Amino acid sequence: MLRIPSHEGSLAGRGRVAAFLVATFLYWASLYIYVPTLPAYVKLKATSLTAIGVVLSMYGLWEALVRMPLGVTVDATGRAKASLVIGFLVAGAGSLVMGLGTSIGALAIGRALTGVSSAAWVPMIVAFAAFFPAERAVFATSLISLVCSLGQMLGALSTGFLNNLGGFGLAFYVGTGLAVGSALIVAAVPLVRPSATARRGVSVRSIMSVFARRDVLIPSVVNAICQFGCWAVLFSFLPLLAKQLGAGPVTVSLLTTVSLASNTVANLLITFTARGGANRRILFFSFALFAGGILVAAFGASVGLFFLASAMMGSANGLFYPILMGLSIEKVDGSHRSTAMGIHQAVYAVGMFAGPWIGGVIADVTGIRPMFGITAGFCLAASCALIALHPWGPARAARGVVE
Repeated sequence: MLRIPSHEGSLAGRGRVAAFLVATFLYWASLYIYVPTLPAYVKLKATSLTAIGVVLSMYGLWEALVRMPLGVTVDATGRAKASLVIGFLVAGAGSLVMGLGTSIGALAIGRALTGVSSAAWVPMIVAFAAFFPAERAVFATSLISLVCSLGQMLGALSTGFLNNLGGFGLAFYVGTGLAVGSALIVAAVPLVRPSATARRGVSVRSIMSVFARRDVLIPSVVNAICQFGCWAVLFSFLPLLAKQLGAGPVTVSLLTTVSLASNTVANLLITFTARGGANRRILFFSFALFAGGILVAAFGASVGLFFLASAMMGSANGLFYPILMGLSIEKVDGSHRSTAMGIHQAVYAVGMFAGPWIGGVIADVTGIRPMFGITAGFCLAASCALIALHPWGPARAARGVVE
């Protein structure tokens, strides 16, 4: 059962939470409704795997550049709604540019715009977590991640059918409509803002101190390593490998959908089970499961095995992603949570940028399958080594006020 802060009131508070989650669902559906066949769409206008990787990497690159400054800005002003509305509308613009694009440059610009838009995930997480007590941070991030996963899954599930109905372009146009709808909904939702006293406590020195916190940086770097694997394999070159084995648009769409469905189920599990010391054990298990899924993809000789690999990687992502995100803000005061979340998301966005780019470079030299094997070993070893260094302990309280 959702625990809404007392100042919200039961009915009004739950209504705000529900509306915010609907906007979240539509927003993420708009960003993933074209993802399964995006590599194939880009390949029509590209000449190498490296070029495909560069276009796909624009999403992560612009995430990394925008998310941290946005987090600092939201902390300093205490206002998140404008950034959410603008971010959702930019997602729609990026979809439209890619749908209308006739060159590799246009696709890169459109993908960059969607990367800029994804910076809205910073204030989204913090604004949603503010509806709950500080000690429920992992629960809040798990719940909104669950809805995010549902939006991604159903968006991806639609891709192949939309491609068959109206060609590649239709999915981009539907994505634009979903993004505009999410912006209209979130514009009407009252958000919880930090108190005036808390905002006055935000300074350059206090913001810089967040950058030095081990409890913020370690989960961020670990998530970057994991997202490197996700975007090098799941969302970039596994669909291309499946297409080489004869998979059509619907099959490729279902391949991505399986990973997102598994992600959703794992998110649901974490929403109800994530607690203190158990999180560390869950993380180690998820890293092993993730690397195992990549290895199944590396050695799989059929599209059927790719579905197993996608399910394994999706489940692992659904376990480690919300825990790492919650850990990065769990002990941070409310007045600096957007900064901490901005750091976390900017750092892991580096992995989303580097995955398609470096993965494409390695794949051009060694082939796609050997690149998968290299990625699996790196992700497992680096993630386990770093999470062992995380300072585990109780969270501090951090609250805001309704304005």
